[in-house]
Amino acid sequence: MIRLIRWFRVKARSLGAKFKNPSSLRLYMWAALLCACLLLTAPAAQALPIVYPIVGGSVDIDVRLGGVVIGSSLGVALTGDSVTVDTTALTFDAIRIEIAATTIILSQPFGGYDEISVESAILEGSLSFATTASSGISGLYTAVAGPLTVVGSWGATDSNGINPDTSGNPIVFDVLSLIAIVNSNPVVEIDQVTINSIDGTPFGEPGQHLTIVASYHVLTPEPGTGLLVALGLVVLAARRGAGSRRGHGDRC
Repeated sequence: MIRLIRWFRVKARSLGAKFKNPSSLRLYMWAALLCACLLLTAPAAQALPIVYPIVGGSVDIDVRLGGVVIGSSLGVALTGDSVTVDTTALTFDAIRIEIAATTIILSQPFGGYDEISVESAILEGSLSFATTASSGISGLYTAVAGPLTVVGSWGATDSNGINPDTSGNPIVFDVLSLIAIVNSNPVVEIDQVTINSIDGTPFGEPGQHLTIVASYHVLTPEPGTGLLVALGLVVLAARRGAGSRRGHGDRC
């Protein structure tokens, strides 16, 4: 790598001396060097666990009573945070996902309440694996992992106004394991994870539990995005520099 940098420096100087805009040419040479570094370091970067920020995605939420879905909220936004994966070693090392607040209308009341709100919910864990399996497709694998925790809060509303609204009820829920499907972008799919269970006893529903189940679709930046952005900035600077010099020459 050091030899490559030195070679590019020498070439940039020698070529720059032959043209009217040597500094512009040197910028293009540095852009070429950055591109070469991207190609050389991309495989190595994937050989270690990498923390990827969550840049998009969504979660579908079901509310279930006795295993029957009585309410859903689809396409709830993810508000952060990150996943740690190694797409070469096929590991899924850590996760922290936060979702936006959402309200689910219930098809049948639970303890007199017909709306449940997930005010906040963060799924988090540094994972140890029970099973990791390749799909047979390069860069695509399934991980059965745990344990994790969910922290946040929930609320409930009676649209008829008979029961008082309740909010700020804590969510502290243990997730023993989850199944994640990961590809090399990486994109992470987590299907049907229970993120809370509400005991019906305080609501006049003894022996009943209202469970909140989430399925996540997590988007992260593609590998090398940062270097590609840097490359684009270098090229843009070169073009602006060349344009500025042309304009100055015209005025003269």
